[in-house]
Amino acid sequence: MEEITIYYFLIYLISYFGLFTTLFFFMTLFEYKKNIKDDPEVDLKDPKLPSATIIIPAFNEEKAIARTIESVLQLNYPKNKLEIMIIDDGSTDNTYAEAKKMAIKNPHIKVFRKENGGKGQALNFGIARAKNELIISLDADSFVSKDALKKMVGYFKDSKVMAVTPSMTIFEPKGFFQNLQYAEYTLGIFLKKIFGLMNCIHVTPGPFSVYRKWFFDKYGGYETNNLTEDIEIALRIQKYGYKIENSISSLVYTIAPNTFMGLLKQRIRWYYGFTQNVLNYKELFNPKYGYLAVLMLPIAFISVLFSILIFLYFVYQNIHYFIDRIVQFSVIGNSLFIVEFKNFKLSYLWDSFVNTFTNPLILIVLVSVVFTLSILIIAKKKSGDKRNMILATIYFFFTYWFFYALWWIYAFVYKGLGGKIGWGKRKH
Repeated sequence: MEEITIYYFLIYLISYFGLFTTLFFFMTLFEYKKNIKDDPEVDLKDPKLPSATIIIPAFNEEKAIARTIESVLQLNYPKNKLEIMIIDDGSTDNTYAEAKKMAIKNPHIKVFRKENGGKGQALNFGIARAKNELIISLDADSFVSKDALKKMVGYFKDSKVMAVTPSMTIFEPKGFFQNLQYAEYTLGIFLKKIFGLMNCIHVTPGPFSVYRKWFFDKYGGYETNNLTEDIEIALRIQKYGYKIENSISSLVYTIAPNTFMGLLKQRIRWYYGFTQNVLNYKELFNPKYGYLAVLMLPIAFISVLFSILIFLYFVYQNIHYFIDRIVQFSVIGNSLFIVEFKNFKLSYLWDSFVNTFTNPLILIVLVSVVFTLSILIIAKKKSGDKRNMILATIYFFFTYWFFYALWWIYAFVYKGLGGKIGWGKRKH
């Protein structure tokens, strides 16, 4: 009886928490419904249009680098306002040669080669040589939509805006894990815009985030030994009282891990890096930092805690169930199932149906599912992503909660046992 009470307490607590946060995000959406779709307009013929340097750090990306550069060359932005830097960070394949081929065809492309030092060091190498007003980071396995930069630069009309983030999505998702991430990233598109409206964005992702160069000149470049340098730089921007905006219709496509181990390795780094950076910037929990302090950061940690608790209790309950069934089967054998079948009545199905759909917990879950589906639909519509994601949505609803908790548990256990978290030599 006590176990059942604990179980339902956890379930109700987590369900109400999830429903409350989802409703809050929807209220924010309706309050700022005009802002969620309108990027500031810019005149591409305006002589004051900011110039930008796109820095592409690369390590062993010979298969993707040409396509990445090609997507940048197709940007709808004045070519005399753009500079493209490819930083080959000690690749052992033909990344440098592939980049040089592209540079021969276009004078705006510069290719540099340096010893392997990691993504942060490669970005700093480019920033030190850039002379334009804006700095744009772009991962070498990501591809940008042609109007992305045009839609993003208008936000810099506000002098307090120090960075602008795009909407990230998965490039040509195939298989279970990439489709799972496709739904996850689509949900993130909505949340990133809501966080931008509340000025509480905590990460400026590697694929095509745009910054004012003078911020790096004044406050230093990327931390070169940081597991998640994109989180650190975003928290640093928040620390100094600047704003980070989001352009929901600026799509950037990234190649995602397509195996369990590849995805696990990525999430260990992401989650441990997030925790490490937030603890390093614990002053951001001061209410003077607004929604970042009182909403986003607390929700992040509470959601992780709840996910882990329900995961562990779920595992515990199911282990008990299977042990009981094994014991019963070993004692009674096949007659167990014969007895259960004989005692089965059709009325049991109806009673089960009624009990299920009159249970307030089930109603909460159903409402949450409807809200989540609505978020996915809104995110796809506002971002302009027209791809089918029915399969991705099914994977997401039935398995994401399990993997999310598992990734977090594994990250802390792995680190607690002395495992090394990082990129190894690659560091990208």
